[in-house]
Amino acid sequence: MNNNLVEMLVEELEAGSKHEEKLWRELLPGVVSGATGNNLREAIREPLFGLLHELGETALGAKLKLVIERVPTFPAAELLPLVLELCGELRHDSEQAVRELERMLSELATPIIRIWREILLVPLIGGLDSDRAQGMAERLLDRVSATRAKVVVVDVTGVPTIDTAAGGFLIETFSAVKLLGTDVILTGLKPEIAHTLVKLGIDFRMVTIARDLEDALRQSIAMIEEDRSRQRKILWARGSNFPGEGEGGEHDGI
Repeated sequence: MNNNLVEMLVEELEAGSKHEEKLWRELLPGVVSGATGNNLREAIREPLFGLLHELGETALGAKLKLVIERVPTFPAAELLPLVLELCGELRHDSEQAVRELERMLSELATPIIRIWREILLVPLIGGLDSDRAQGMAERLLDRVSATRAKVVVVDVTGVPTIDTAAGGFLIETFSAVKLLGTDVILTGLKPEIAHTLVKLGIDFRMVTIARDLEDALRQSIAMIEEDRSRQRKILWARGSNFPGEGEGGEHDGI
């Protein structure tokens, strides 16, 4: 009798997909069997969650209403708390998925590219608000520490405007990167962005300004060569060769 009732309900529910039909076939035997308590929860939890994810709360509610009308012994009192519990889980999963997607989009929108062994490039494109600036700052500091980069080039050519909060985060980021022993070169400044940074009190001892990306890369290489030359002189003064140099005085490229 139960099998006939299940088949009738599946047909009447008009599943929109094979997957939905499969979930109803898993759910309905437990609903019409008269099971209660933990046995009922274990039997229907997974298919019910699947239907909730497949149909959404409104559509599932409408179809469950039809089932309630056709099954006089429908365990509504036990099903309702379970539905509410699963709705909460689904919302939590959705929120986590949204946060993960936002994180991925943020990383894609603000890539940190290692363009040379000791040079990182941060090309910024689009509006820069405080949330995006803070996320960029956290990832940049982690990357600088991990790669031991000597120069970070921040290119704001593609940024139309920077609000004061984002400008503040940028200035703090430049200072933090400098404290890690890494030079910062800022390029692509528009008059409006330059005005914002000056108004916020940017310390130009913490950042070098370049006209364009080509100029920034040229300055980056010069900074690294200058640092190598300084280290070489110190080591020579101590009577030791610079690491990586042979007898002929050659050293690795940048």
